[in-house]
Amino acid sequence: MDRLATVVLRRTGRVTVIGNGPAPADGNEWTAALEADLAGRGWLMHDELRRAAGRLPVAVRVRWADWLLAVLDEDTGADRPLVPLYRSFPDTPRDPGAVFVRRLLTHLFAVPGAPCVLCERDQVGAPLDPCGHPVCPACFPPEQVSGCPVCGRRLTSGNSYLTPVAPPKTVRRAPVLPEEPPGERVRGLPPVVRPRVLPPEELLPVRIAGLETDPYTAAVELRDQLVARPGALNDGDRADLNALIAVTAPGRLDWLPEVVPGRETHALVIAWALRESPQAIDAARKRWDTVTDVARTVWAYSQGDPGLVDLSTRVRPLPRMLRRAVLAHLDGRGAVNAAEDMLRHATVWKRIGERLHPFEKVSHHPAAAVAFAVVRGTRADRSGPLGRAIVDHADDQLQVSAHPDGTVSVRLRSHASLVEQALAAGDVPGAVRLLTGRPGELWRRLDHLLRAAGDDPDTRDAITAALRQTAPKVAPGVIAASAAQLTKRDATVRAAAADVAAVQRARAGALAARRARDQVTVAMVTSLNDVMREAAGRFGRSAPDPQPRTPGRASLTGGRPGPAMPRRIFFPRGSLVTTWTEPETRAALQTSTIAAVRSIADSELTGRAAGLPRFDLAVLDASLAHIPAPIRERVGSAQLAGWPRGSVRPLPADGLLRLFLHWEEPERTRVDLDLSCAFFDEDWRRVGYCDFSRLRFAGDAAVHSGDLTSAPAPLGATEYLDLDMDLLAGAGARYAVPIIFSFNDIAFEKLTAAIAGLMLPLRGGEQFDAARVAQRFDLQGDARMMMPFVVDLDRRHLLWTDLTLNASADWYDVGRFGDQLARAAADQWEHFLGGHRPSVLDVLAWHAAARADRILVVHADGTCSEVPASVAAIRAAAARPTGDLPAVTGSGSAVLAGAVDGSLLTGLAPGPGSVAFAVAGRPGSPWTVLSTIDLLGQLTG
Repeated sequence: MDRLATVVLRRTGRVTVIGNGPAPADGNEWTAALEADLAGRGWLMHDELRRAAGRLPVAVRVRWADWLLAVLDEDTGADRPLVPLYRSFPDTPRDPGAVFVRRLLTHLFAVPGAPCVLCERDQVGAPLDPCGHPVCPACFPPEQVSGCPVCGRRLTSGNSYLTPVAPPKTVRRAPVLPEEPPGERVRGLPPVVRPRVLPPEELLPVRIAGLETDPYTAAVELRDQLVARPGALNDGDRADLNALIAVTAPGRLDWLPEVVPGRETHALVIAWALRESPQAIDAARKRWDTVTDVARTVWAYSQGDPGLVDLSTRVRPLPRMLRRAVLAHLDGRGAVNAAEDMLRHATVWKRIGERLHPFEKVSHHPAAAVAFAVVRGTRADRSGPLGRAIVDHADDQLQVSAHPDGTVSVRLRSHASLVEQALAAGDVPGAVRLLTGRPGELWRRLDHLLRAAGDDPDTRDAITAALRQTAPKVAPGVIAASAAQLTKRDATVRAAAADVAAVQRARAGALAARRARDQVTVAMVTSLNDVMREAAGRFGRSAPDPQPRTPGRASLTGGRPGPAMPRRIFFPRGSLVTTWTEPETRAALQTSTIAAVRSIADSELTGRAAGLPRFDLAVLDASLAHIPAPIRERVGSAQLAGWPRGSVRPLPADGLLRLFLHWEEPERTRVDLDLSCAFFDEDWRRVGYCDFSRLRFAGDAAVHSGDLTSAPAPLGATEYLDLDMDLLAGAGARYAVPIIFSFNDIAFEKLTAAIAGLMLPLRGGEQFDAARVAQRFDLQGDARMMMPFVVDLDRRHLLWTDLTLNASADWYDVGRFGDQLARAAADQWEHFLGGHRPSVLDVLAWHAAARADRILVVHADGTCSEVPASVAAIRAAAARPTGDLPAVTGSGSAVLAGAVDGSLLTGLAPGPGSVAFAVAGRPGSPWTVLSTIDLLGQLTG
């Protein structure tokens, strides 16, 4: 099958069937066998797909089924061998300390051809390749391991040590659709399913494969949905969009809507068209708006990042027509506007300028030449073409300097500097007037302006008036995020001065430790006694020291405030999801001002939604109020489940989780990744950890599959880690924080393949069961340490963080990090559960209040509340634990539905035009499934 069918399958769950004809005699039997294979992967077949598959010709159906199963296997990670070091996992050694001592003795003293140093048997065998360790099969039974039992490296195919072993017992259970309890009639409408709390076995979403009869139309719809998203796309979405455009509109721009809300997406589409067809230059120039739009296009045209974050791109030679179009656009923007935009990405424009040659024909584009002179700091002969252009464009913002050698240069007083000057002088109304000309910046600086206004009601009124005036010109994501950031700002508590000073001292100490790290003398092992003391200290039967053994040797970047300190959490713009924490020093804001801003945001976004098609009914899950709406997706990891960053997912009461990690290293580079987990109590004090050095924590509470230290193709390397939440809670742990390290400091982006994920395994079942995979995500970027989620063992909740941790160390393992991991996990937990991001319920409420004739809010107990068409009323109803109506009802109507789990929508009978959103699961036909980003994109003014 082609790339188009694969994209449609992954994004919609619908399967393209090509080659229908008379049904073969064994069509039903073959389809039943295929459905069994799908069930083993957690999928069921829709009746339409089952009938279409049964009619496939014999010559086609095997290849078609192979393609279908391969795509589904790749999504969960089942397309590769997942073989851990200890093949019997989770039955790993009960005394890892003793195993470690035997490994050390063999590593230090075993000699090829000599008797075994442990049992004194002869005929140990040839040294293993590539590590060279002579291993005694009696002391290290080969049927127990899949690599060298001493160092954990994978072995080459010529080794005779390893023996074929039968795979562990396989236990599969097909997913079962939830039974539909009888509904109750309300207002004379037909009964439907009563929403309810899912039992553990239903936490894995039921995936139903439907039939796609028109893949081209589906491709057009998907293409338009991606282009309509207001935020930047991640790598997976970009690849899918490229494939969709290549089929539906290669080298063309006439299909684009008049307004494309995502500027990075817009630039990508233009760049792809320019590479396909140089004739698209005229259309591209008409679509450019700001100077930065041009930079994004040229950067993407050179295979670079349109977000202008990765500056490693080398600008490719530009066709003459494209060079002239770029210079003409810059000239049309004027020297001041062009220079100010160019200074925001000075490095990018300096490299683009090397291909544009802006000083060759200054008379053709004088404003563009002056803008480049500002960016480059160029000195020009006053009597030359560039010098004359600089003098001619001089004004209050473009300040010309004359030099003794007869040259002139030009410097820009930027708009931002004028704003800062007004704020420094205490002229907040003046700063607001300046920012009114830049509506997006006004909303982004809202908190700062309100703090600067203080208790002056006139200044606060001026700010809110400017917000009302500029709101129609601002992107919906900016409005939503700016308003949500004021949540609970009326209750802000400042950090104490002593705490702020302590953070500054800690940060200075961390910096000094990093500078001195390379000068630290590491103790040399000189005798067996040293080895034994180290092994006893690390693997002794006494409780491990909960603090890092070598403080100061490695730390997360900077000294950060602890969990008990009032603090602010920042998410810096970049190619990875990282955070930065500072002590809270802001004063609290007025409650009335926060309410006024929230009212302005709600009114603007609801008004934008009013022009969209209407719904007869809106059904909104109250728990969506606790799930943040994804605003920035470009740096998120490619994942199976589609969980928004900051969302909280329930975990099974059975209490068994299985983490998995698989990677494959490039040729001639050994890569050692490690799957680990740290455990903390309710005050974020470290209780212990489980990793390659401690294969077990608290008996069976946490069990590691063993440390593989190399991952050559094609087998790669796999590590598992089981967490029994009941036993962990009994051992004093409240939070579990999984961590993925690159032990030998190789960035994830250097690997041939690297995935990780979470399973909900059956006790006594197989090691890897694709049907039980709840999440699978890629390891990517210039990162060496990742914290994918945090688990609350008491409440049985999982917080999806998708966070990259900045660290500096010679080698990485969880035992070296204590307070730093606690701070990072506590920061994420408190930030996302503190309501500082717009929620999914907010986005749906803006649509429902403007577009629905009737609105129902569904509570956790299955009851409902009917609310008026008001965003505030929807939020208030969602905060209540129960409602006054017994069930959700609706049949044959245009419905807007939002739920945490898509399977809860199966009881509704939607009519044409119905739209559904689900955090997990995929509602089937006839729903039109949209993401939060899609719904937010529809609010673009």
